[in-house]
Amino acid sequence: AAAPAAAAPAPAAAPSDVEVIEIFMPALSSTMTEGKISSWLVNVGDKVEAGDMVLVVESDKADMDVETYEEGYIAQILVGEGETSPVGAAVAVLVENEADIAAVQAGGGAPAAAAAPAAAPAAAAPAPAAAPSDVEVIEIFMPALSSTMTEGKISSWLVNVGDKVEAGDMVLVVESDKADMDVETYEEGYIAQILVGEGETSPVGAAVAVLVENEADIAAVQAGGGAPAAAAAPAAAPAAA
Repeated sequence: AAAPAAAAPAPAAAPSDVEVIEIFMPALSSTMTEGKISSWLVNVGDKVEAGDMVLVVESDKADMDVETYEEGYIAQILVGEGETSPVGAAVAVLVENEADIAAVQAGGGAPAAAAAPAAAPAAAAPAPAAAPSDVEVIEIFMPALSSTMTEGKISSWLVNVGDKVEAGDMVLVVESDKADMDVETYEEGYIAQILVGEGETSPVGAAVAVLVENEADIAAVQAGGGAPAAAAAPAAAPAAA
């Protein structure tokens, strides 16, 4: 899962003499339009690796640790603790070289890529079934694992139909344009359907699996009943840089 791939505002309007990588506010659920930063886990000058948790976001459902998919040095924190940012807006800036931090703070820097934090797009994905909506389901989306990713191939599922999952559980491994990533869910429930199999490809934002709150509802979903209730926006923990 990742913040929308659309370019966020450049952190500075000065000459573009330093390439920067922006960390966006991710969508942690299908209903989230903005997030409040509870705390930063890093400071300006810190070096971060792909997979490091960099901030804690308070969404409309819960507090979530947000990681980065890029490595670099924190050059600027654009949104402070206790402040709110729209989904998809830049909240911090990374640079590849520690020596470039001063230049960015002085106003130089052009966005190079998005260090897209894990969260699937907030747009509703296609309903998994067109049958009567007698069971509410929660969809797990294909996340955007980088700013350039438009689709992802499922390397493997870490769960099976019928399994109970908790928020934070890793549920699948996605092969993106950069690396294989373990993807977690932000919702709890039972796996009712796997819509995209291992080795198959899915567009970013499309539903790849369906959860239900009650184990007894699995059969109804498989028989064709089920209406999307919310997105279990996945967060991905990089399995490789």
